[in-house]
Amino acid sequence: MAATATALDFTYKYAYPSEVGELDDGFGLQLATCGAKHEQPYFFHGTLRSPREMGEMLLVLSDVVRTHFFLPRPPMTDPVVTGSESMLRFEGFSGCCGVYARVDLPAEAFDSEIQGRGTTNVDFNQPMRSALARLRDHDDAKLAVGKEGVELTKDDTRVVEKKVKLPIRWIKGFSEVQAYQPNMTIKLEAPAAEARKFIRSMPKSAAPKQPSFVTMTGRALRLSQREGRGAVKFAGTHRVKILEPLLSSAKSLRVWGDDETGVTGWEVLLKSGRFFLMLSPEVYRGFSGEGQVLSQLASSQWQDALPRVQAALEWQASLDADTLSEDLNFPRGEVEAALAVLGARGLAGFDANRGAYFHRELPFDLDRVEQLQPRLKNARKLVEAGKLRVLAEAKGLASGEADIEVAGTDVMHTVRLRNTGDKCTCPWFSKYQGQRGPCKHILAARLLTDGEEGEGEEA
Repeated sequence: MAATATALDFTYKYAYPSEVGELDDGFGLQLATCGAKHEQPYFFHGTLRSPREMGEMLLVLSDVVRTHFFLPRPPMTDPVVTGSESMLRFEGFSGCCGVYARVDLPAEAFDSEIQGRGTTNVDFNQPMRSALARLRDHDDAKLAVGKEGVELTKDDTRVVEKKVKLPIRWIKGFSEVQAYQPNMTIKLEAPAAEARKFIRSMPKSAAPKQPSFVTMTGRALRLSQREGRGAVKFAGTHRVKILEPLLSSAKSLRVWGDDETGVTGWEVLLKSGRFFLMLSPEVYRGFSGEGQVLSQLASSQWQDALPRVQAALEWQASLDADTLSEDLNFPRGEVEAALAVLGARGLAGFDANRGAYFHRELPFDLDRVEQLQPRLKNARKLVEAGKLRVLAEAKGLASGEADIEVAGTDVMHTVRLRNTGDKCTCPWFSKYQGQRGPCKHILAARLLTDGEEGEGEEA
């Protein structure tokens, strides 16, 4: 993987193409894998209890990954799968960085136990997509994630290579998206029949700047262009309509939301698992530039707990903060902060349904992701250059609160650190009001008060 200014060159190396067909022990779906170091992990081999549902979920996930919802461009990436004893999770991220999708398959979806632990890429090619669409529940279909005993060193092994450029914003977005989910709550829930009517009534395309609202009347979901009581605002009806194929066999549809950030989640509950779709607040906004993880990265609250929490990761399907706090002898707040930072570094995902993180490591080199945060880099430069000055303590400030002056270009900015929310007088903060994360001046002030870069000048 080689770095360029805006993208990383990456080559998927699969020992064989993924396919649906005859396996060694019968008909089924065999997914080729490719890890960060081009190894081919073997995760699972078992029989599907609901082949059609599985096929539909993976097909919609593939649709998300292959789509730029804002500007049409060719597909770039393959989904990733994380395995543990109790769950298989398939994750994908749209090329425009504004839509995240995940398929959660519990052990109950299979007739055999999930065997492998880890995270890897899986090959989603066009012939396999065509075959997925033909799966039916009466099929005696098996699933194989990886192939036991495949070695690239063998002369007769077929290697399927796909060379792509992974935009830095795509990789950052995959990490950034985890920061939103802990604050999301269920806003609406409708039975499958009503959900089908609602999704089918949506237009296939929508003006990127025109927001829509979903509300509930009795048991029915309604689409509106006006905000009403209990309505959930979202952008891009075509992004939600991608769920339509799943609703024929679904049990219900849940709509998640976060009023502060405007992010929404659309969760389809099925007999064999769940499909979770997460949308950015605007069609043209990707998660990669939102900066929600910056406050956690700039804080020192997690620094003592992080090494211990990271050492405790063993591909758990659910990481309980209370249990980790007790086992590691760290306050719950520090453990939660450490988990959030691990999520930002690609070492943990978040399951809003369970309200907990899960361990997974994205199969890309993510060591440089934190370094690629320009606001955080610029904030550290401000502190190192001595551009901050702590103002005389104002009356009535609580612990951890302060007023700090930060030197900008030909102007001085005032940062007010408050437990109820930080503010800055710079134009960037005035424009976004914290909806896209803190500005570099707030980050610098937090770095200073947390003591990362030493003491600053005091008035």
